[in-house]
Amino acid sequence: MADQFTPAQERAIDHFTGPALVLAGPGSGKTLVITERVCRLIEKQKVDASRILVITFTKAAAVQMEERFSRKMPQERPWFGTFHSFFYFILKTYS
Repeated sequence: MADQFTPAQERAIDHFTGPALVLAGPGSGKTLVITERVCRLIEKQKVDASRILVITFTKAAAVQMEERFSRKMPQERPWFGTFHSFFYFILKTYS
């Protein structure tokens, strides 16, 4: 069954120009929307996956998004992680 998205979710998924911030309550489909947005950026907008950064507050959310994404596009590798893990990577790499 294909995913059904609300008009607001479709706008977030199809947004291309500039960064996107998705704010919504628990259980509203944020993880699904962000995962689908990354897929569409790669498939339709031809964005190089290595240039996509997906940051969230919790490790559980980052892992869940990465797992969902990998099931849809296993050959692509955007960066999924938390704020802390990303900044730690920067400090470790460039300090």
